[in-house]
Amino acid sequence: MTQSSNSKIQTRPIEDLIGRIRTLRQKGERQIVIPAKEADQLADSLTQVMTRMVTIQEEIIEALKTAKEAQTIDIEMDGGNFSDNNNVNK
Repeated sequence: MTQSSNSKIQTRPIEDLIGRIRTLRQKGERQIVIPAKEADQLADSLTQVMTRMVTIQEEIIEALKTAKEAQTIDIEMDGGNFSDNNNVNK
């Protein structure tokens, strides 16, 4: 894992937006206005979340492939020798 995938995602802008939306619903308002700075922070947070989700999804898919391959058993049969010399009931 890279350092960026271990860093903490800044979720505060997302949490703030969710709080503002709850307040908006309680007041029955129909619109929300977000200052540009908050919108930028929100966009950055959402980008981090989406990037982390894609990374985790790829890791899960790879882990599932590895687990599936580990469960696969290959059996080879050569059929032995079926010549008349080995036939006991001659």
